[in-house]
Amino acid sequence: MGGSALTEAPPGGARSPSGDLGRLAFGFLAVSALSGLALVPFFSPAHALESLERLHDGMPWGFFLRALHAYSSFGLLVTTVAHLVQVLARRTERQLSAGAWWRSVLLFPLTFLALLSGFVLRGDAAAAEALPVWSRIAETVPFLGPELQRLLLGVIPGDVGAISLHHAGTFTFLLWLITAEHGRRLVPDARSLVLAGLVSAALAGAVPLTLGPPPGASPSGAAQILLGPWYLLGLQGALVDLPVPSAWLAPLLLVLLLGFVRGADGRARRLLLVLAGAWVAAWVGFTARILLLAR
Repeated sequence: MGGSALTEAPPGGARSPSGDLGRLAFGFLAVSALSGLALVPFFSPAHALESLERLHDGMPWGFFLRALHAYSSFGLLVTTVAHLVQVLARRTERQLSAGAWWRSVLLFPLTFLALLSGFVLRGDAAAAEALPVWSRIAETVPFLGPELQRLLLGVIPGDVGAISLHHAGTFTFLLWLITAEHGRRLVPDARSLVLAGLVSAALAGAVPLTLGPPPGASPSGAAQILLGPWYLLGLQGALVDLPVPSAWLAPLLLVLLLGFVRGADGRARRLLLVLAGAWVAAWVGFTARILLLAR
């Protein structure tokens, strides 16, 4: 698909499958990418926590820049989920070709991977606990497990160099490429970019982000449950009882349910949506459970 195809409007005055929330999600992606690019010179994968602490304490407005990156990334996730609901409610998924729809559905696991990699790059105690869990999950993928683990996490245990490369490069590039195809434009429109920037900046100024204690520090005792990022609390709660492979099987199930919606009609479409709704309800339930266990 050429650049002109990405930037031209849908024919016949049809509404873009991107929609208002889709365009806003693209704006948040742009703010996240630009703020992340500004953070690169100040971050060292070999000394992740120390470099972020220096950014917070030694650089004017460094705390604001990191918070801007984080909140714009959260905004991307929230608006992407809201946009999915918008598309399904309007039944506009067939405005995309089957291939483009499936690639658009992949935006969800890609966004979660990008956010998870950013969380691990914090280098604090919670991030250090998340890294081996991520490694064990990757190992359980049939046939590709060890290779996938090395590809995503590198070959040196505890080293986040490969993760930082994927966070700043691979995941960002794929998110931009698929979003551009989905929205039929190479860059977000000015209104969406400004709105996403203002929302992210307001949150960054009002709710500063803090860093956790260094790895090994546990002020409340060794039995304390270190909560992961808010968007993965459901997964953390599920892994209390469910086997480790469920951490990739459950997201795969959701991707398949959403992907097949485009080709389904009537009762089949309703069944797929009910199953997807049950998946979300289970996620909320597991989130509540881990929060109660951590009290």
